[in-house]
Amino acid sequence: MTVRWVALCAAATLAVAACAGIPTDSGLQYGEQDVGSTEPLFPLAEGPRAGDGPTLMVRRFLDAAAAGVASDFSVAREYLTPQASADWDPNARVVVYQTGSLTPDLDEDGGVVRYQVPVEAILDDSGRMVEGAAEQREPYEVSIVQDAQGEWRVDGLEDGVLISSNYLQSYFRPVELVFASQDLSMVVPELRWLPTNNVATLAARELVQGPSPWLADAVVTGFPPPASLEVEAVVVDNGVASVTLTPESAGGPQERALAQEQLRLTLTALPNVSEVDVSVGSLPLGGDSSTTLERAPVPDAAAAVIVDERLGLWDGEEVLVVPAEQGVLPAAAAGLALSFGDRRAAMVVGGDQLVTTDALAAEDDLESYDADAALPEALMELTVAYEGDLLVAPTFDRHEWLWTASTDNPEVLVAVSPEGDPVELQTREMSGRTLQAMSVSRDGARIALLSRAGGQQIVEVASVVRSPDGSPLSVSQAVPVGADIGPAAEVIWVDETTVAVLGANGEEESPPVWLVSVGGATTELETVVGVNSMTARYGEQSLTVISSAGDVRERSGSGWSAIVSGVREMAYSG
Repeated sequence: MTVRWVALCAAATLAVAACAGIPTDSGLQYGEQDVGSTEPLFPLAEGPRAGDGPTLMVRRFLDAAAAGVASDFSVAREYLTPQASADWDPNARVVVYQTGSLTPDLDEDGGVVRYQVPVEAILDDSGRMVEGAAEQREPYEVSIVQDAQGEWRVDGLEDGVLISSNYLQSYFRPVELVFASQDLSMVVPELRWLPTNNVATLAARELVQGPSPWLADAVVTGFPPPASLEVEAVVVDNGVASVTLTPESAGGPQERALAQEQLRLTLTALPNVSEVDVSVGSLPLGGDSSTTLERAPVPDAAAAVIVDERLGLWDGEEVLVVPAEQGVLPAAAAGLALSFGDRRAAMVVGGDQLVTTDALAAEDDLESYDADAALPEALMELTVAYEGDLLVAPTFDRHEWLWTASTDNPEVLVAVSPEGDPVELQTREMSGRTLQAMSVSRDGARIALLSRAGGQQIVEVASVVRSPDGSPLSVSQAVPVGADIGPAAEVIWVDETTVAVLGANGEEESPPVWLVSVGGATTELETVVGVNSMTARYGEQSLTVISSAGDVRERSGSGWSAIVSGVREMAYSG
């Protein structure tokens, strides 16, 4: 009797029992109780059926293997010969394909069933996701034989499983593994996709094993290299997740404190976990309680603006500008940026000068903007922080370092200290590209880079290695993120794991905005005609677009609401 048949029988029995208790002699009754949301539905694993042809048998096997992600793979192994079952590692990777698009090609003489799988994403054995590009297809072959009873069975196949994109959110949960910035103050998350049926155990295991290689040099973890789980299961009971580590997992007091904090923040973000109990053997992990990690700073509610060539602030209700006696910005000023702490503004003048000003630091000195007032004749006094050719729009990090680079020399990124000292950081793998934009994450540990090479649009994220005082020392080799992104002009961080990429050609069209999850999927948003720049405070609903006509709109539901007009540029901190 198959698993599905057992389930159907059970459901029928329950239905009959329920019908027996339904009253038939009263009127229609109305209830006020809310109906709770249903849990995700999983396809049931179904064992082999006698007489199935080779392609149908393989199709049933693929379904059973996918269902095994949510339980185990015992039913799927019923389709395999003993040798194939011994060789197959279903946990090696997951290929997510477009629903309803698997078409088999049977070579019965050769004993092979072939597929060209339309790849939406690939997850490796640690839950790292890489999105598939448009029209990307991957060959998948299954060797088949007939057993002694004449039934078709799988005799050889690749490691891993295929699952339909419809079931990705049901089978897997995106989990942020928490690591620490190098000054041990900030959360630096890394997104992984882990099976929902064992998510607490897998999250703890991946956290203990450490960050991905591209991120490793920019973060700190409290787990020394030999660290591992002693018991391969994290038990959650009444909201308490119990984690047992091997003796080699315990470092010094500060490391133990950090490890405890990492596990607490990672696991309490999961459903049904409110507390974490960590032990080494039978003893509490302990530590010196010296480490408390905070989330990255959220930009101030006020954004810097350029309006009528005057520098100002948008406080959510009105535009304030610097006093008239301070003058106006040069006409060639562009690429506005605002620092986190002291409201230092920066921009590029004439393409070759990176300039700064403290004119926005004293908000009480600012005055209401009057569109009818005559413009000041004098130019603002600006400080030249760096000079170079064809500089991209600058970006501030939380340490108040100011970043830029030359569009035609992306092999060198430039970071200028708060004291005005520039540091050059090598990115040799970007040789031959044109750099378009860059943005440092709010935790300061990562940088998003937008570039083009041979007509191809490239979005990447690299880690930033720093000294304990926050000074940048190097930038790691970048990893590509996002899929199917067309011609673009700007990149910014929207939250800890998401960057937004603004499409190009907005003068007479509505350029798209792509939201790229670093370690996740890409979604595309429609904007409005004429958009040519954007900024964001925190989250998608804070995403703000600015048109060439000076109209500023903020994300509102699935659309955009006008908030202010006459603004040439706007920038929240970052």
